[in-house]
Amino acid sequence: MSFKYITKFSALILVTGFSFICSISAAQSKPTRYCGEEGIWVQVLGSGDLDLQNDRGAESYLVWKDDRAILLVNASAGTSILFDKSNANFSDLQAIVLTQTAVEQTSDLAALLVASRRSYREEPLTILGPTGDEEILSTSEFVTKLLGSDGPYPSLASLLTVRSPNGYTLRTKDIQAKGIRRWAGFGTEEFILSAIPVNHGGKPALAWRIDIDNYAIVFALGFNNQKDIVTEFSKDADVIVFTHALPVGTVGSPREKFLIPQQMGRIANRADVRFIILGGRGWRTLGRESRSLTEIETEYEGTIIFPDDLECWGL
Repeated sequence: MSFKYITKFSALILVTGFSFICSISAAQSKPTRYCGEEGIWVQVLGSGDLDLQNDRGAESYLVWKDDRAILLVNASAGTSILFDKSNANFSDLQAIVLTQTAVEQTSDLAALLVASRRSYREEPLTILGPTGDEEILSTSEFVTKLLGSDGPYPSLASLLTVRSPNGYTLRTKDIQAKGIRRWAGFGTEEFILSAIPVNHGGKPALAWRIDIDNYAIVFALGFNNQKDIVTEFSKDADVIVFTHALPVGTVGSPREKFLIPQQMGRIANRADVRFIILGGRGWRTLGRESRSLTEIETEYEGTIIFPDDLECWGL
């Protein structure tokens, strides 16, 4: 083999390799699409809990409309990076809603807000969540303490002022988390939000419903269905999202905070929803879903989904 041939062959390899690398780079730079370009979609950001061996983000969700993520439900651990992976645009969000103000629902809120500095958002962003009690901070108290000048992240304090260099300001509102009264005080041109208090071991908690384009999505996460008000709240919704924290046969104190599978099926059946999503796949339930599925199917004939991170379903 001559030196001249080797040189030409090497040049061919270099050109071919360069073309291959360019093709890979182009493919990698193309955003991954999880949800469709049109219509209403529910995306699971984190499908797990806070267990270190879960290998999943903790429970959080996006609602999409026509390729825009318009609502975020909870800002749990992993939400910031999963939000980025979803290719959602922070400037499209019209609200963030919290089911509770505990660490399980809010631990990534500061990280998400820091990451939003280059989102070029101009409109105020509303954060809605439960009132507090003697032990638990209300949503407005939590946000103020988290971001205030005397809080752990004073560099974000400007988000609470009208002259925020981030380009937008935060607005918070506390929703009554006691009693049974339904709240429906927030809406845009595209959707209406409503909420009801639910019982999570006596801690302030809410279930949320978004009515949008003749569809309805209910996020009924950690609760024990005391007073059975979630069924009526979910009536004729298209989907209910539950936290699947407890396996079949659970007894004792955990049931003061979460549903067992049969209860989920009963609520979904009586509310006449098309399908249910069982998020919060934690250490008690992950890998044991077959028994839960069988139990739910004794009460409910619709579609039952056990999601993974970033999966998306259209309505």
